[in-house]
Amino acid sequence: MLPGALFAIALALVDPEPMTPSLSVDLDGDGSAETATASAARGGARLEVRDARGRKQAESIAPAPPASVVQVTLTAAALGSSGSLLEVRAFTDASECVSVWRYRANALARVPIQDRAGRPLADCGDPGGWVHRWEREPADTPSAFVRERVETVPNGSLRRREVFVFAGFSLNADAKRSTSEINGLPIPAWYETRLYTRTALDRLYQRFDLASFRSRPELRIVADRERGVFALRFQTSGGDIDAPVDSFAAIPSEAKASLAARAGGKSFRAVVELGADGSVPIEVRVEGLSRELDGPFAPAGSWHGRAREVFPSAADEIASQFLTASWSGPLGRRIPIQIEGAPPYRVRMDQALFVVDMAAPPPAADLLLLPADAGGRTWGVVLQGPNALERTPLLCEGTGGSRSCRSDGPAEKLRRLGARVNVN
Repeated sequence: MLPGALFAIALALVDPEPMTPSLSVDLDGDGSAETATASAARGGARLEVRDARGRKQAESIAPAPPASVVQVTLTAAALGSSGSLLEVRAFTDASECVSVWRYRANALARVPIQDRAGRPLADCGDPGGWVHRWEREPADTPSAFVRERVETVPNGSLRRREVFVFAGFSLNADAKRSTSEINGLPIPAWYETRLYTRTALDRLYQRFDLASFRSRPELRIVADRERGVFALRFQTSGGDIDAPVDSFAAIPSEAKASLAARAGGKSFRAVVELGADGSVPIEVRVEGLSRELDGPFAPAGSWHGRAREVFPSAADEIASQFLTASWSGPLGRRIPIQIEGAPPYRVRMDQALFVVDMAAPPPAADLLLLPADAGGRTWGVVLQGPNALERTPLLCEGTGGSRSCRSDGPAEKLRRLGARVNVN
C-alpha cells in the first residue's frame, strides 16, 4: 500500500457467516504492517490487530448501534512517521456510531474527537446527518478528521464543515480550518465579548459611579456557528436591537472585517478591527444606524494601560484588574480577594466564593458579589476610585431586574494595600 493514503473497506453483516473488513497498514510507525479487522460483536464492533505472523496483538470493542444487523466500515488515516489511526463506523438504517483508535505498544487506545470546548462528540447519532472523511494537506502532515452537514434552520440553509486535528491523544476541533455558512454567508469564529462605548469605558476605568456606565449602550457580535446566527445585538435603555448581518468581507492584510447589517428596515455598516490572530474584535465602528449607536465600541480592557488586553465583559475586567488585590479592612484586617477559574471569573473573599454581577445591582451599589454557594452572604460594592471600595452585607430576594435587597449590617470601607489614598 502507498504511504500516506487513506484506506477503507465496508461490509454488510447480514448473512449467517459474514466476511470481516480487514486492512493491512503500518499502524504504530515501526515500518512493518499490521492487520486490522472489525466485526459485529455483542454490545459493539470488535476491533482486532494482528502482527505480520497473524498473532493477535490487541483487541477492543468499538461503539455500535444496538441491532442484530449492522454494517461496518474500517478506515486507516495516515499520521506520517507515527503510523496510522483507525476509524470504525458501525451503522444501521436508524443509527450510526463513529470511533477512532490508535495502536501503540501492543494496545488499542480510543482517540476522542473533541469540540472547541474540549467535550467529546457523541459516539452515535442519526445516519446521514454528518458526512465524514479524512483529509491530509500537505502530504507530510497527520490526517485531519472532517465532518460536514447541510441543514435547514430558522434563518435559512446552514452549511457546517468541522475539522479536527490530531493532538497526540485526541482529535481537537480546529476553529481556523472549520467553516460555517448561513445562506452562503460565512460566520466567523470570533472571540465572544461585550463591547462598550468609549464614554462608558472611561467611566469603568475611573472606578467610580458605574450607574452612568450601565446607562450607555452595549454591543455584542452574535456569531453562533451551530445555530446559524450572525447578527449585531445592541442593548440600549429602550430595549434590545437585533441587526442580522447581510454581508461580510474579511480584510486579512489590514486585520479588519466589513459588515453590512439591517435593523428595523434600515441598513448600516460596521467596520471591525481584529487583534491577536484575527479572531478577537478589539473595536467595532458603527456607521449609519442612529445618533446614539453610531461610533466606536470596544471590549473592556482594550487599550487600557500599556497593553491591549480584552475581557469577555466589564465584570471580568473589574474582577481581574480591580478587585484582585490585598485590601485593608476595619481595624487593619487584611482581606485578600482573588479570581478563580476562567471567564466568567468568580472571586474569593473571606474564604467564600462569589459571582460578580454588574447587570442589575440595587441603586446604592455599583456591583453585587453574589454567593456561589446557596446560603452564602451577598455583598453590595461601591467603587471609590482606583484604590478603595465600600462593601455592605445585603439580604436579597428575587433575581435579575426583579431583585430586591436591603442592608444586613454596617458598611465596611476597604483600602488597597500598598496604595496611598484618603478614605473618609
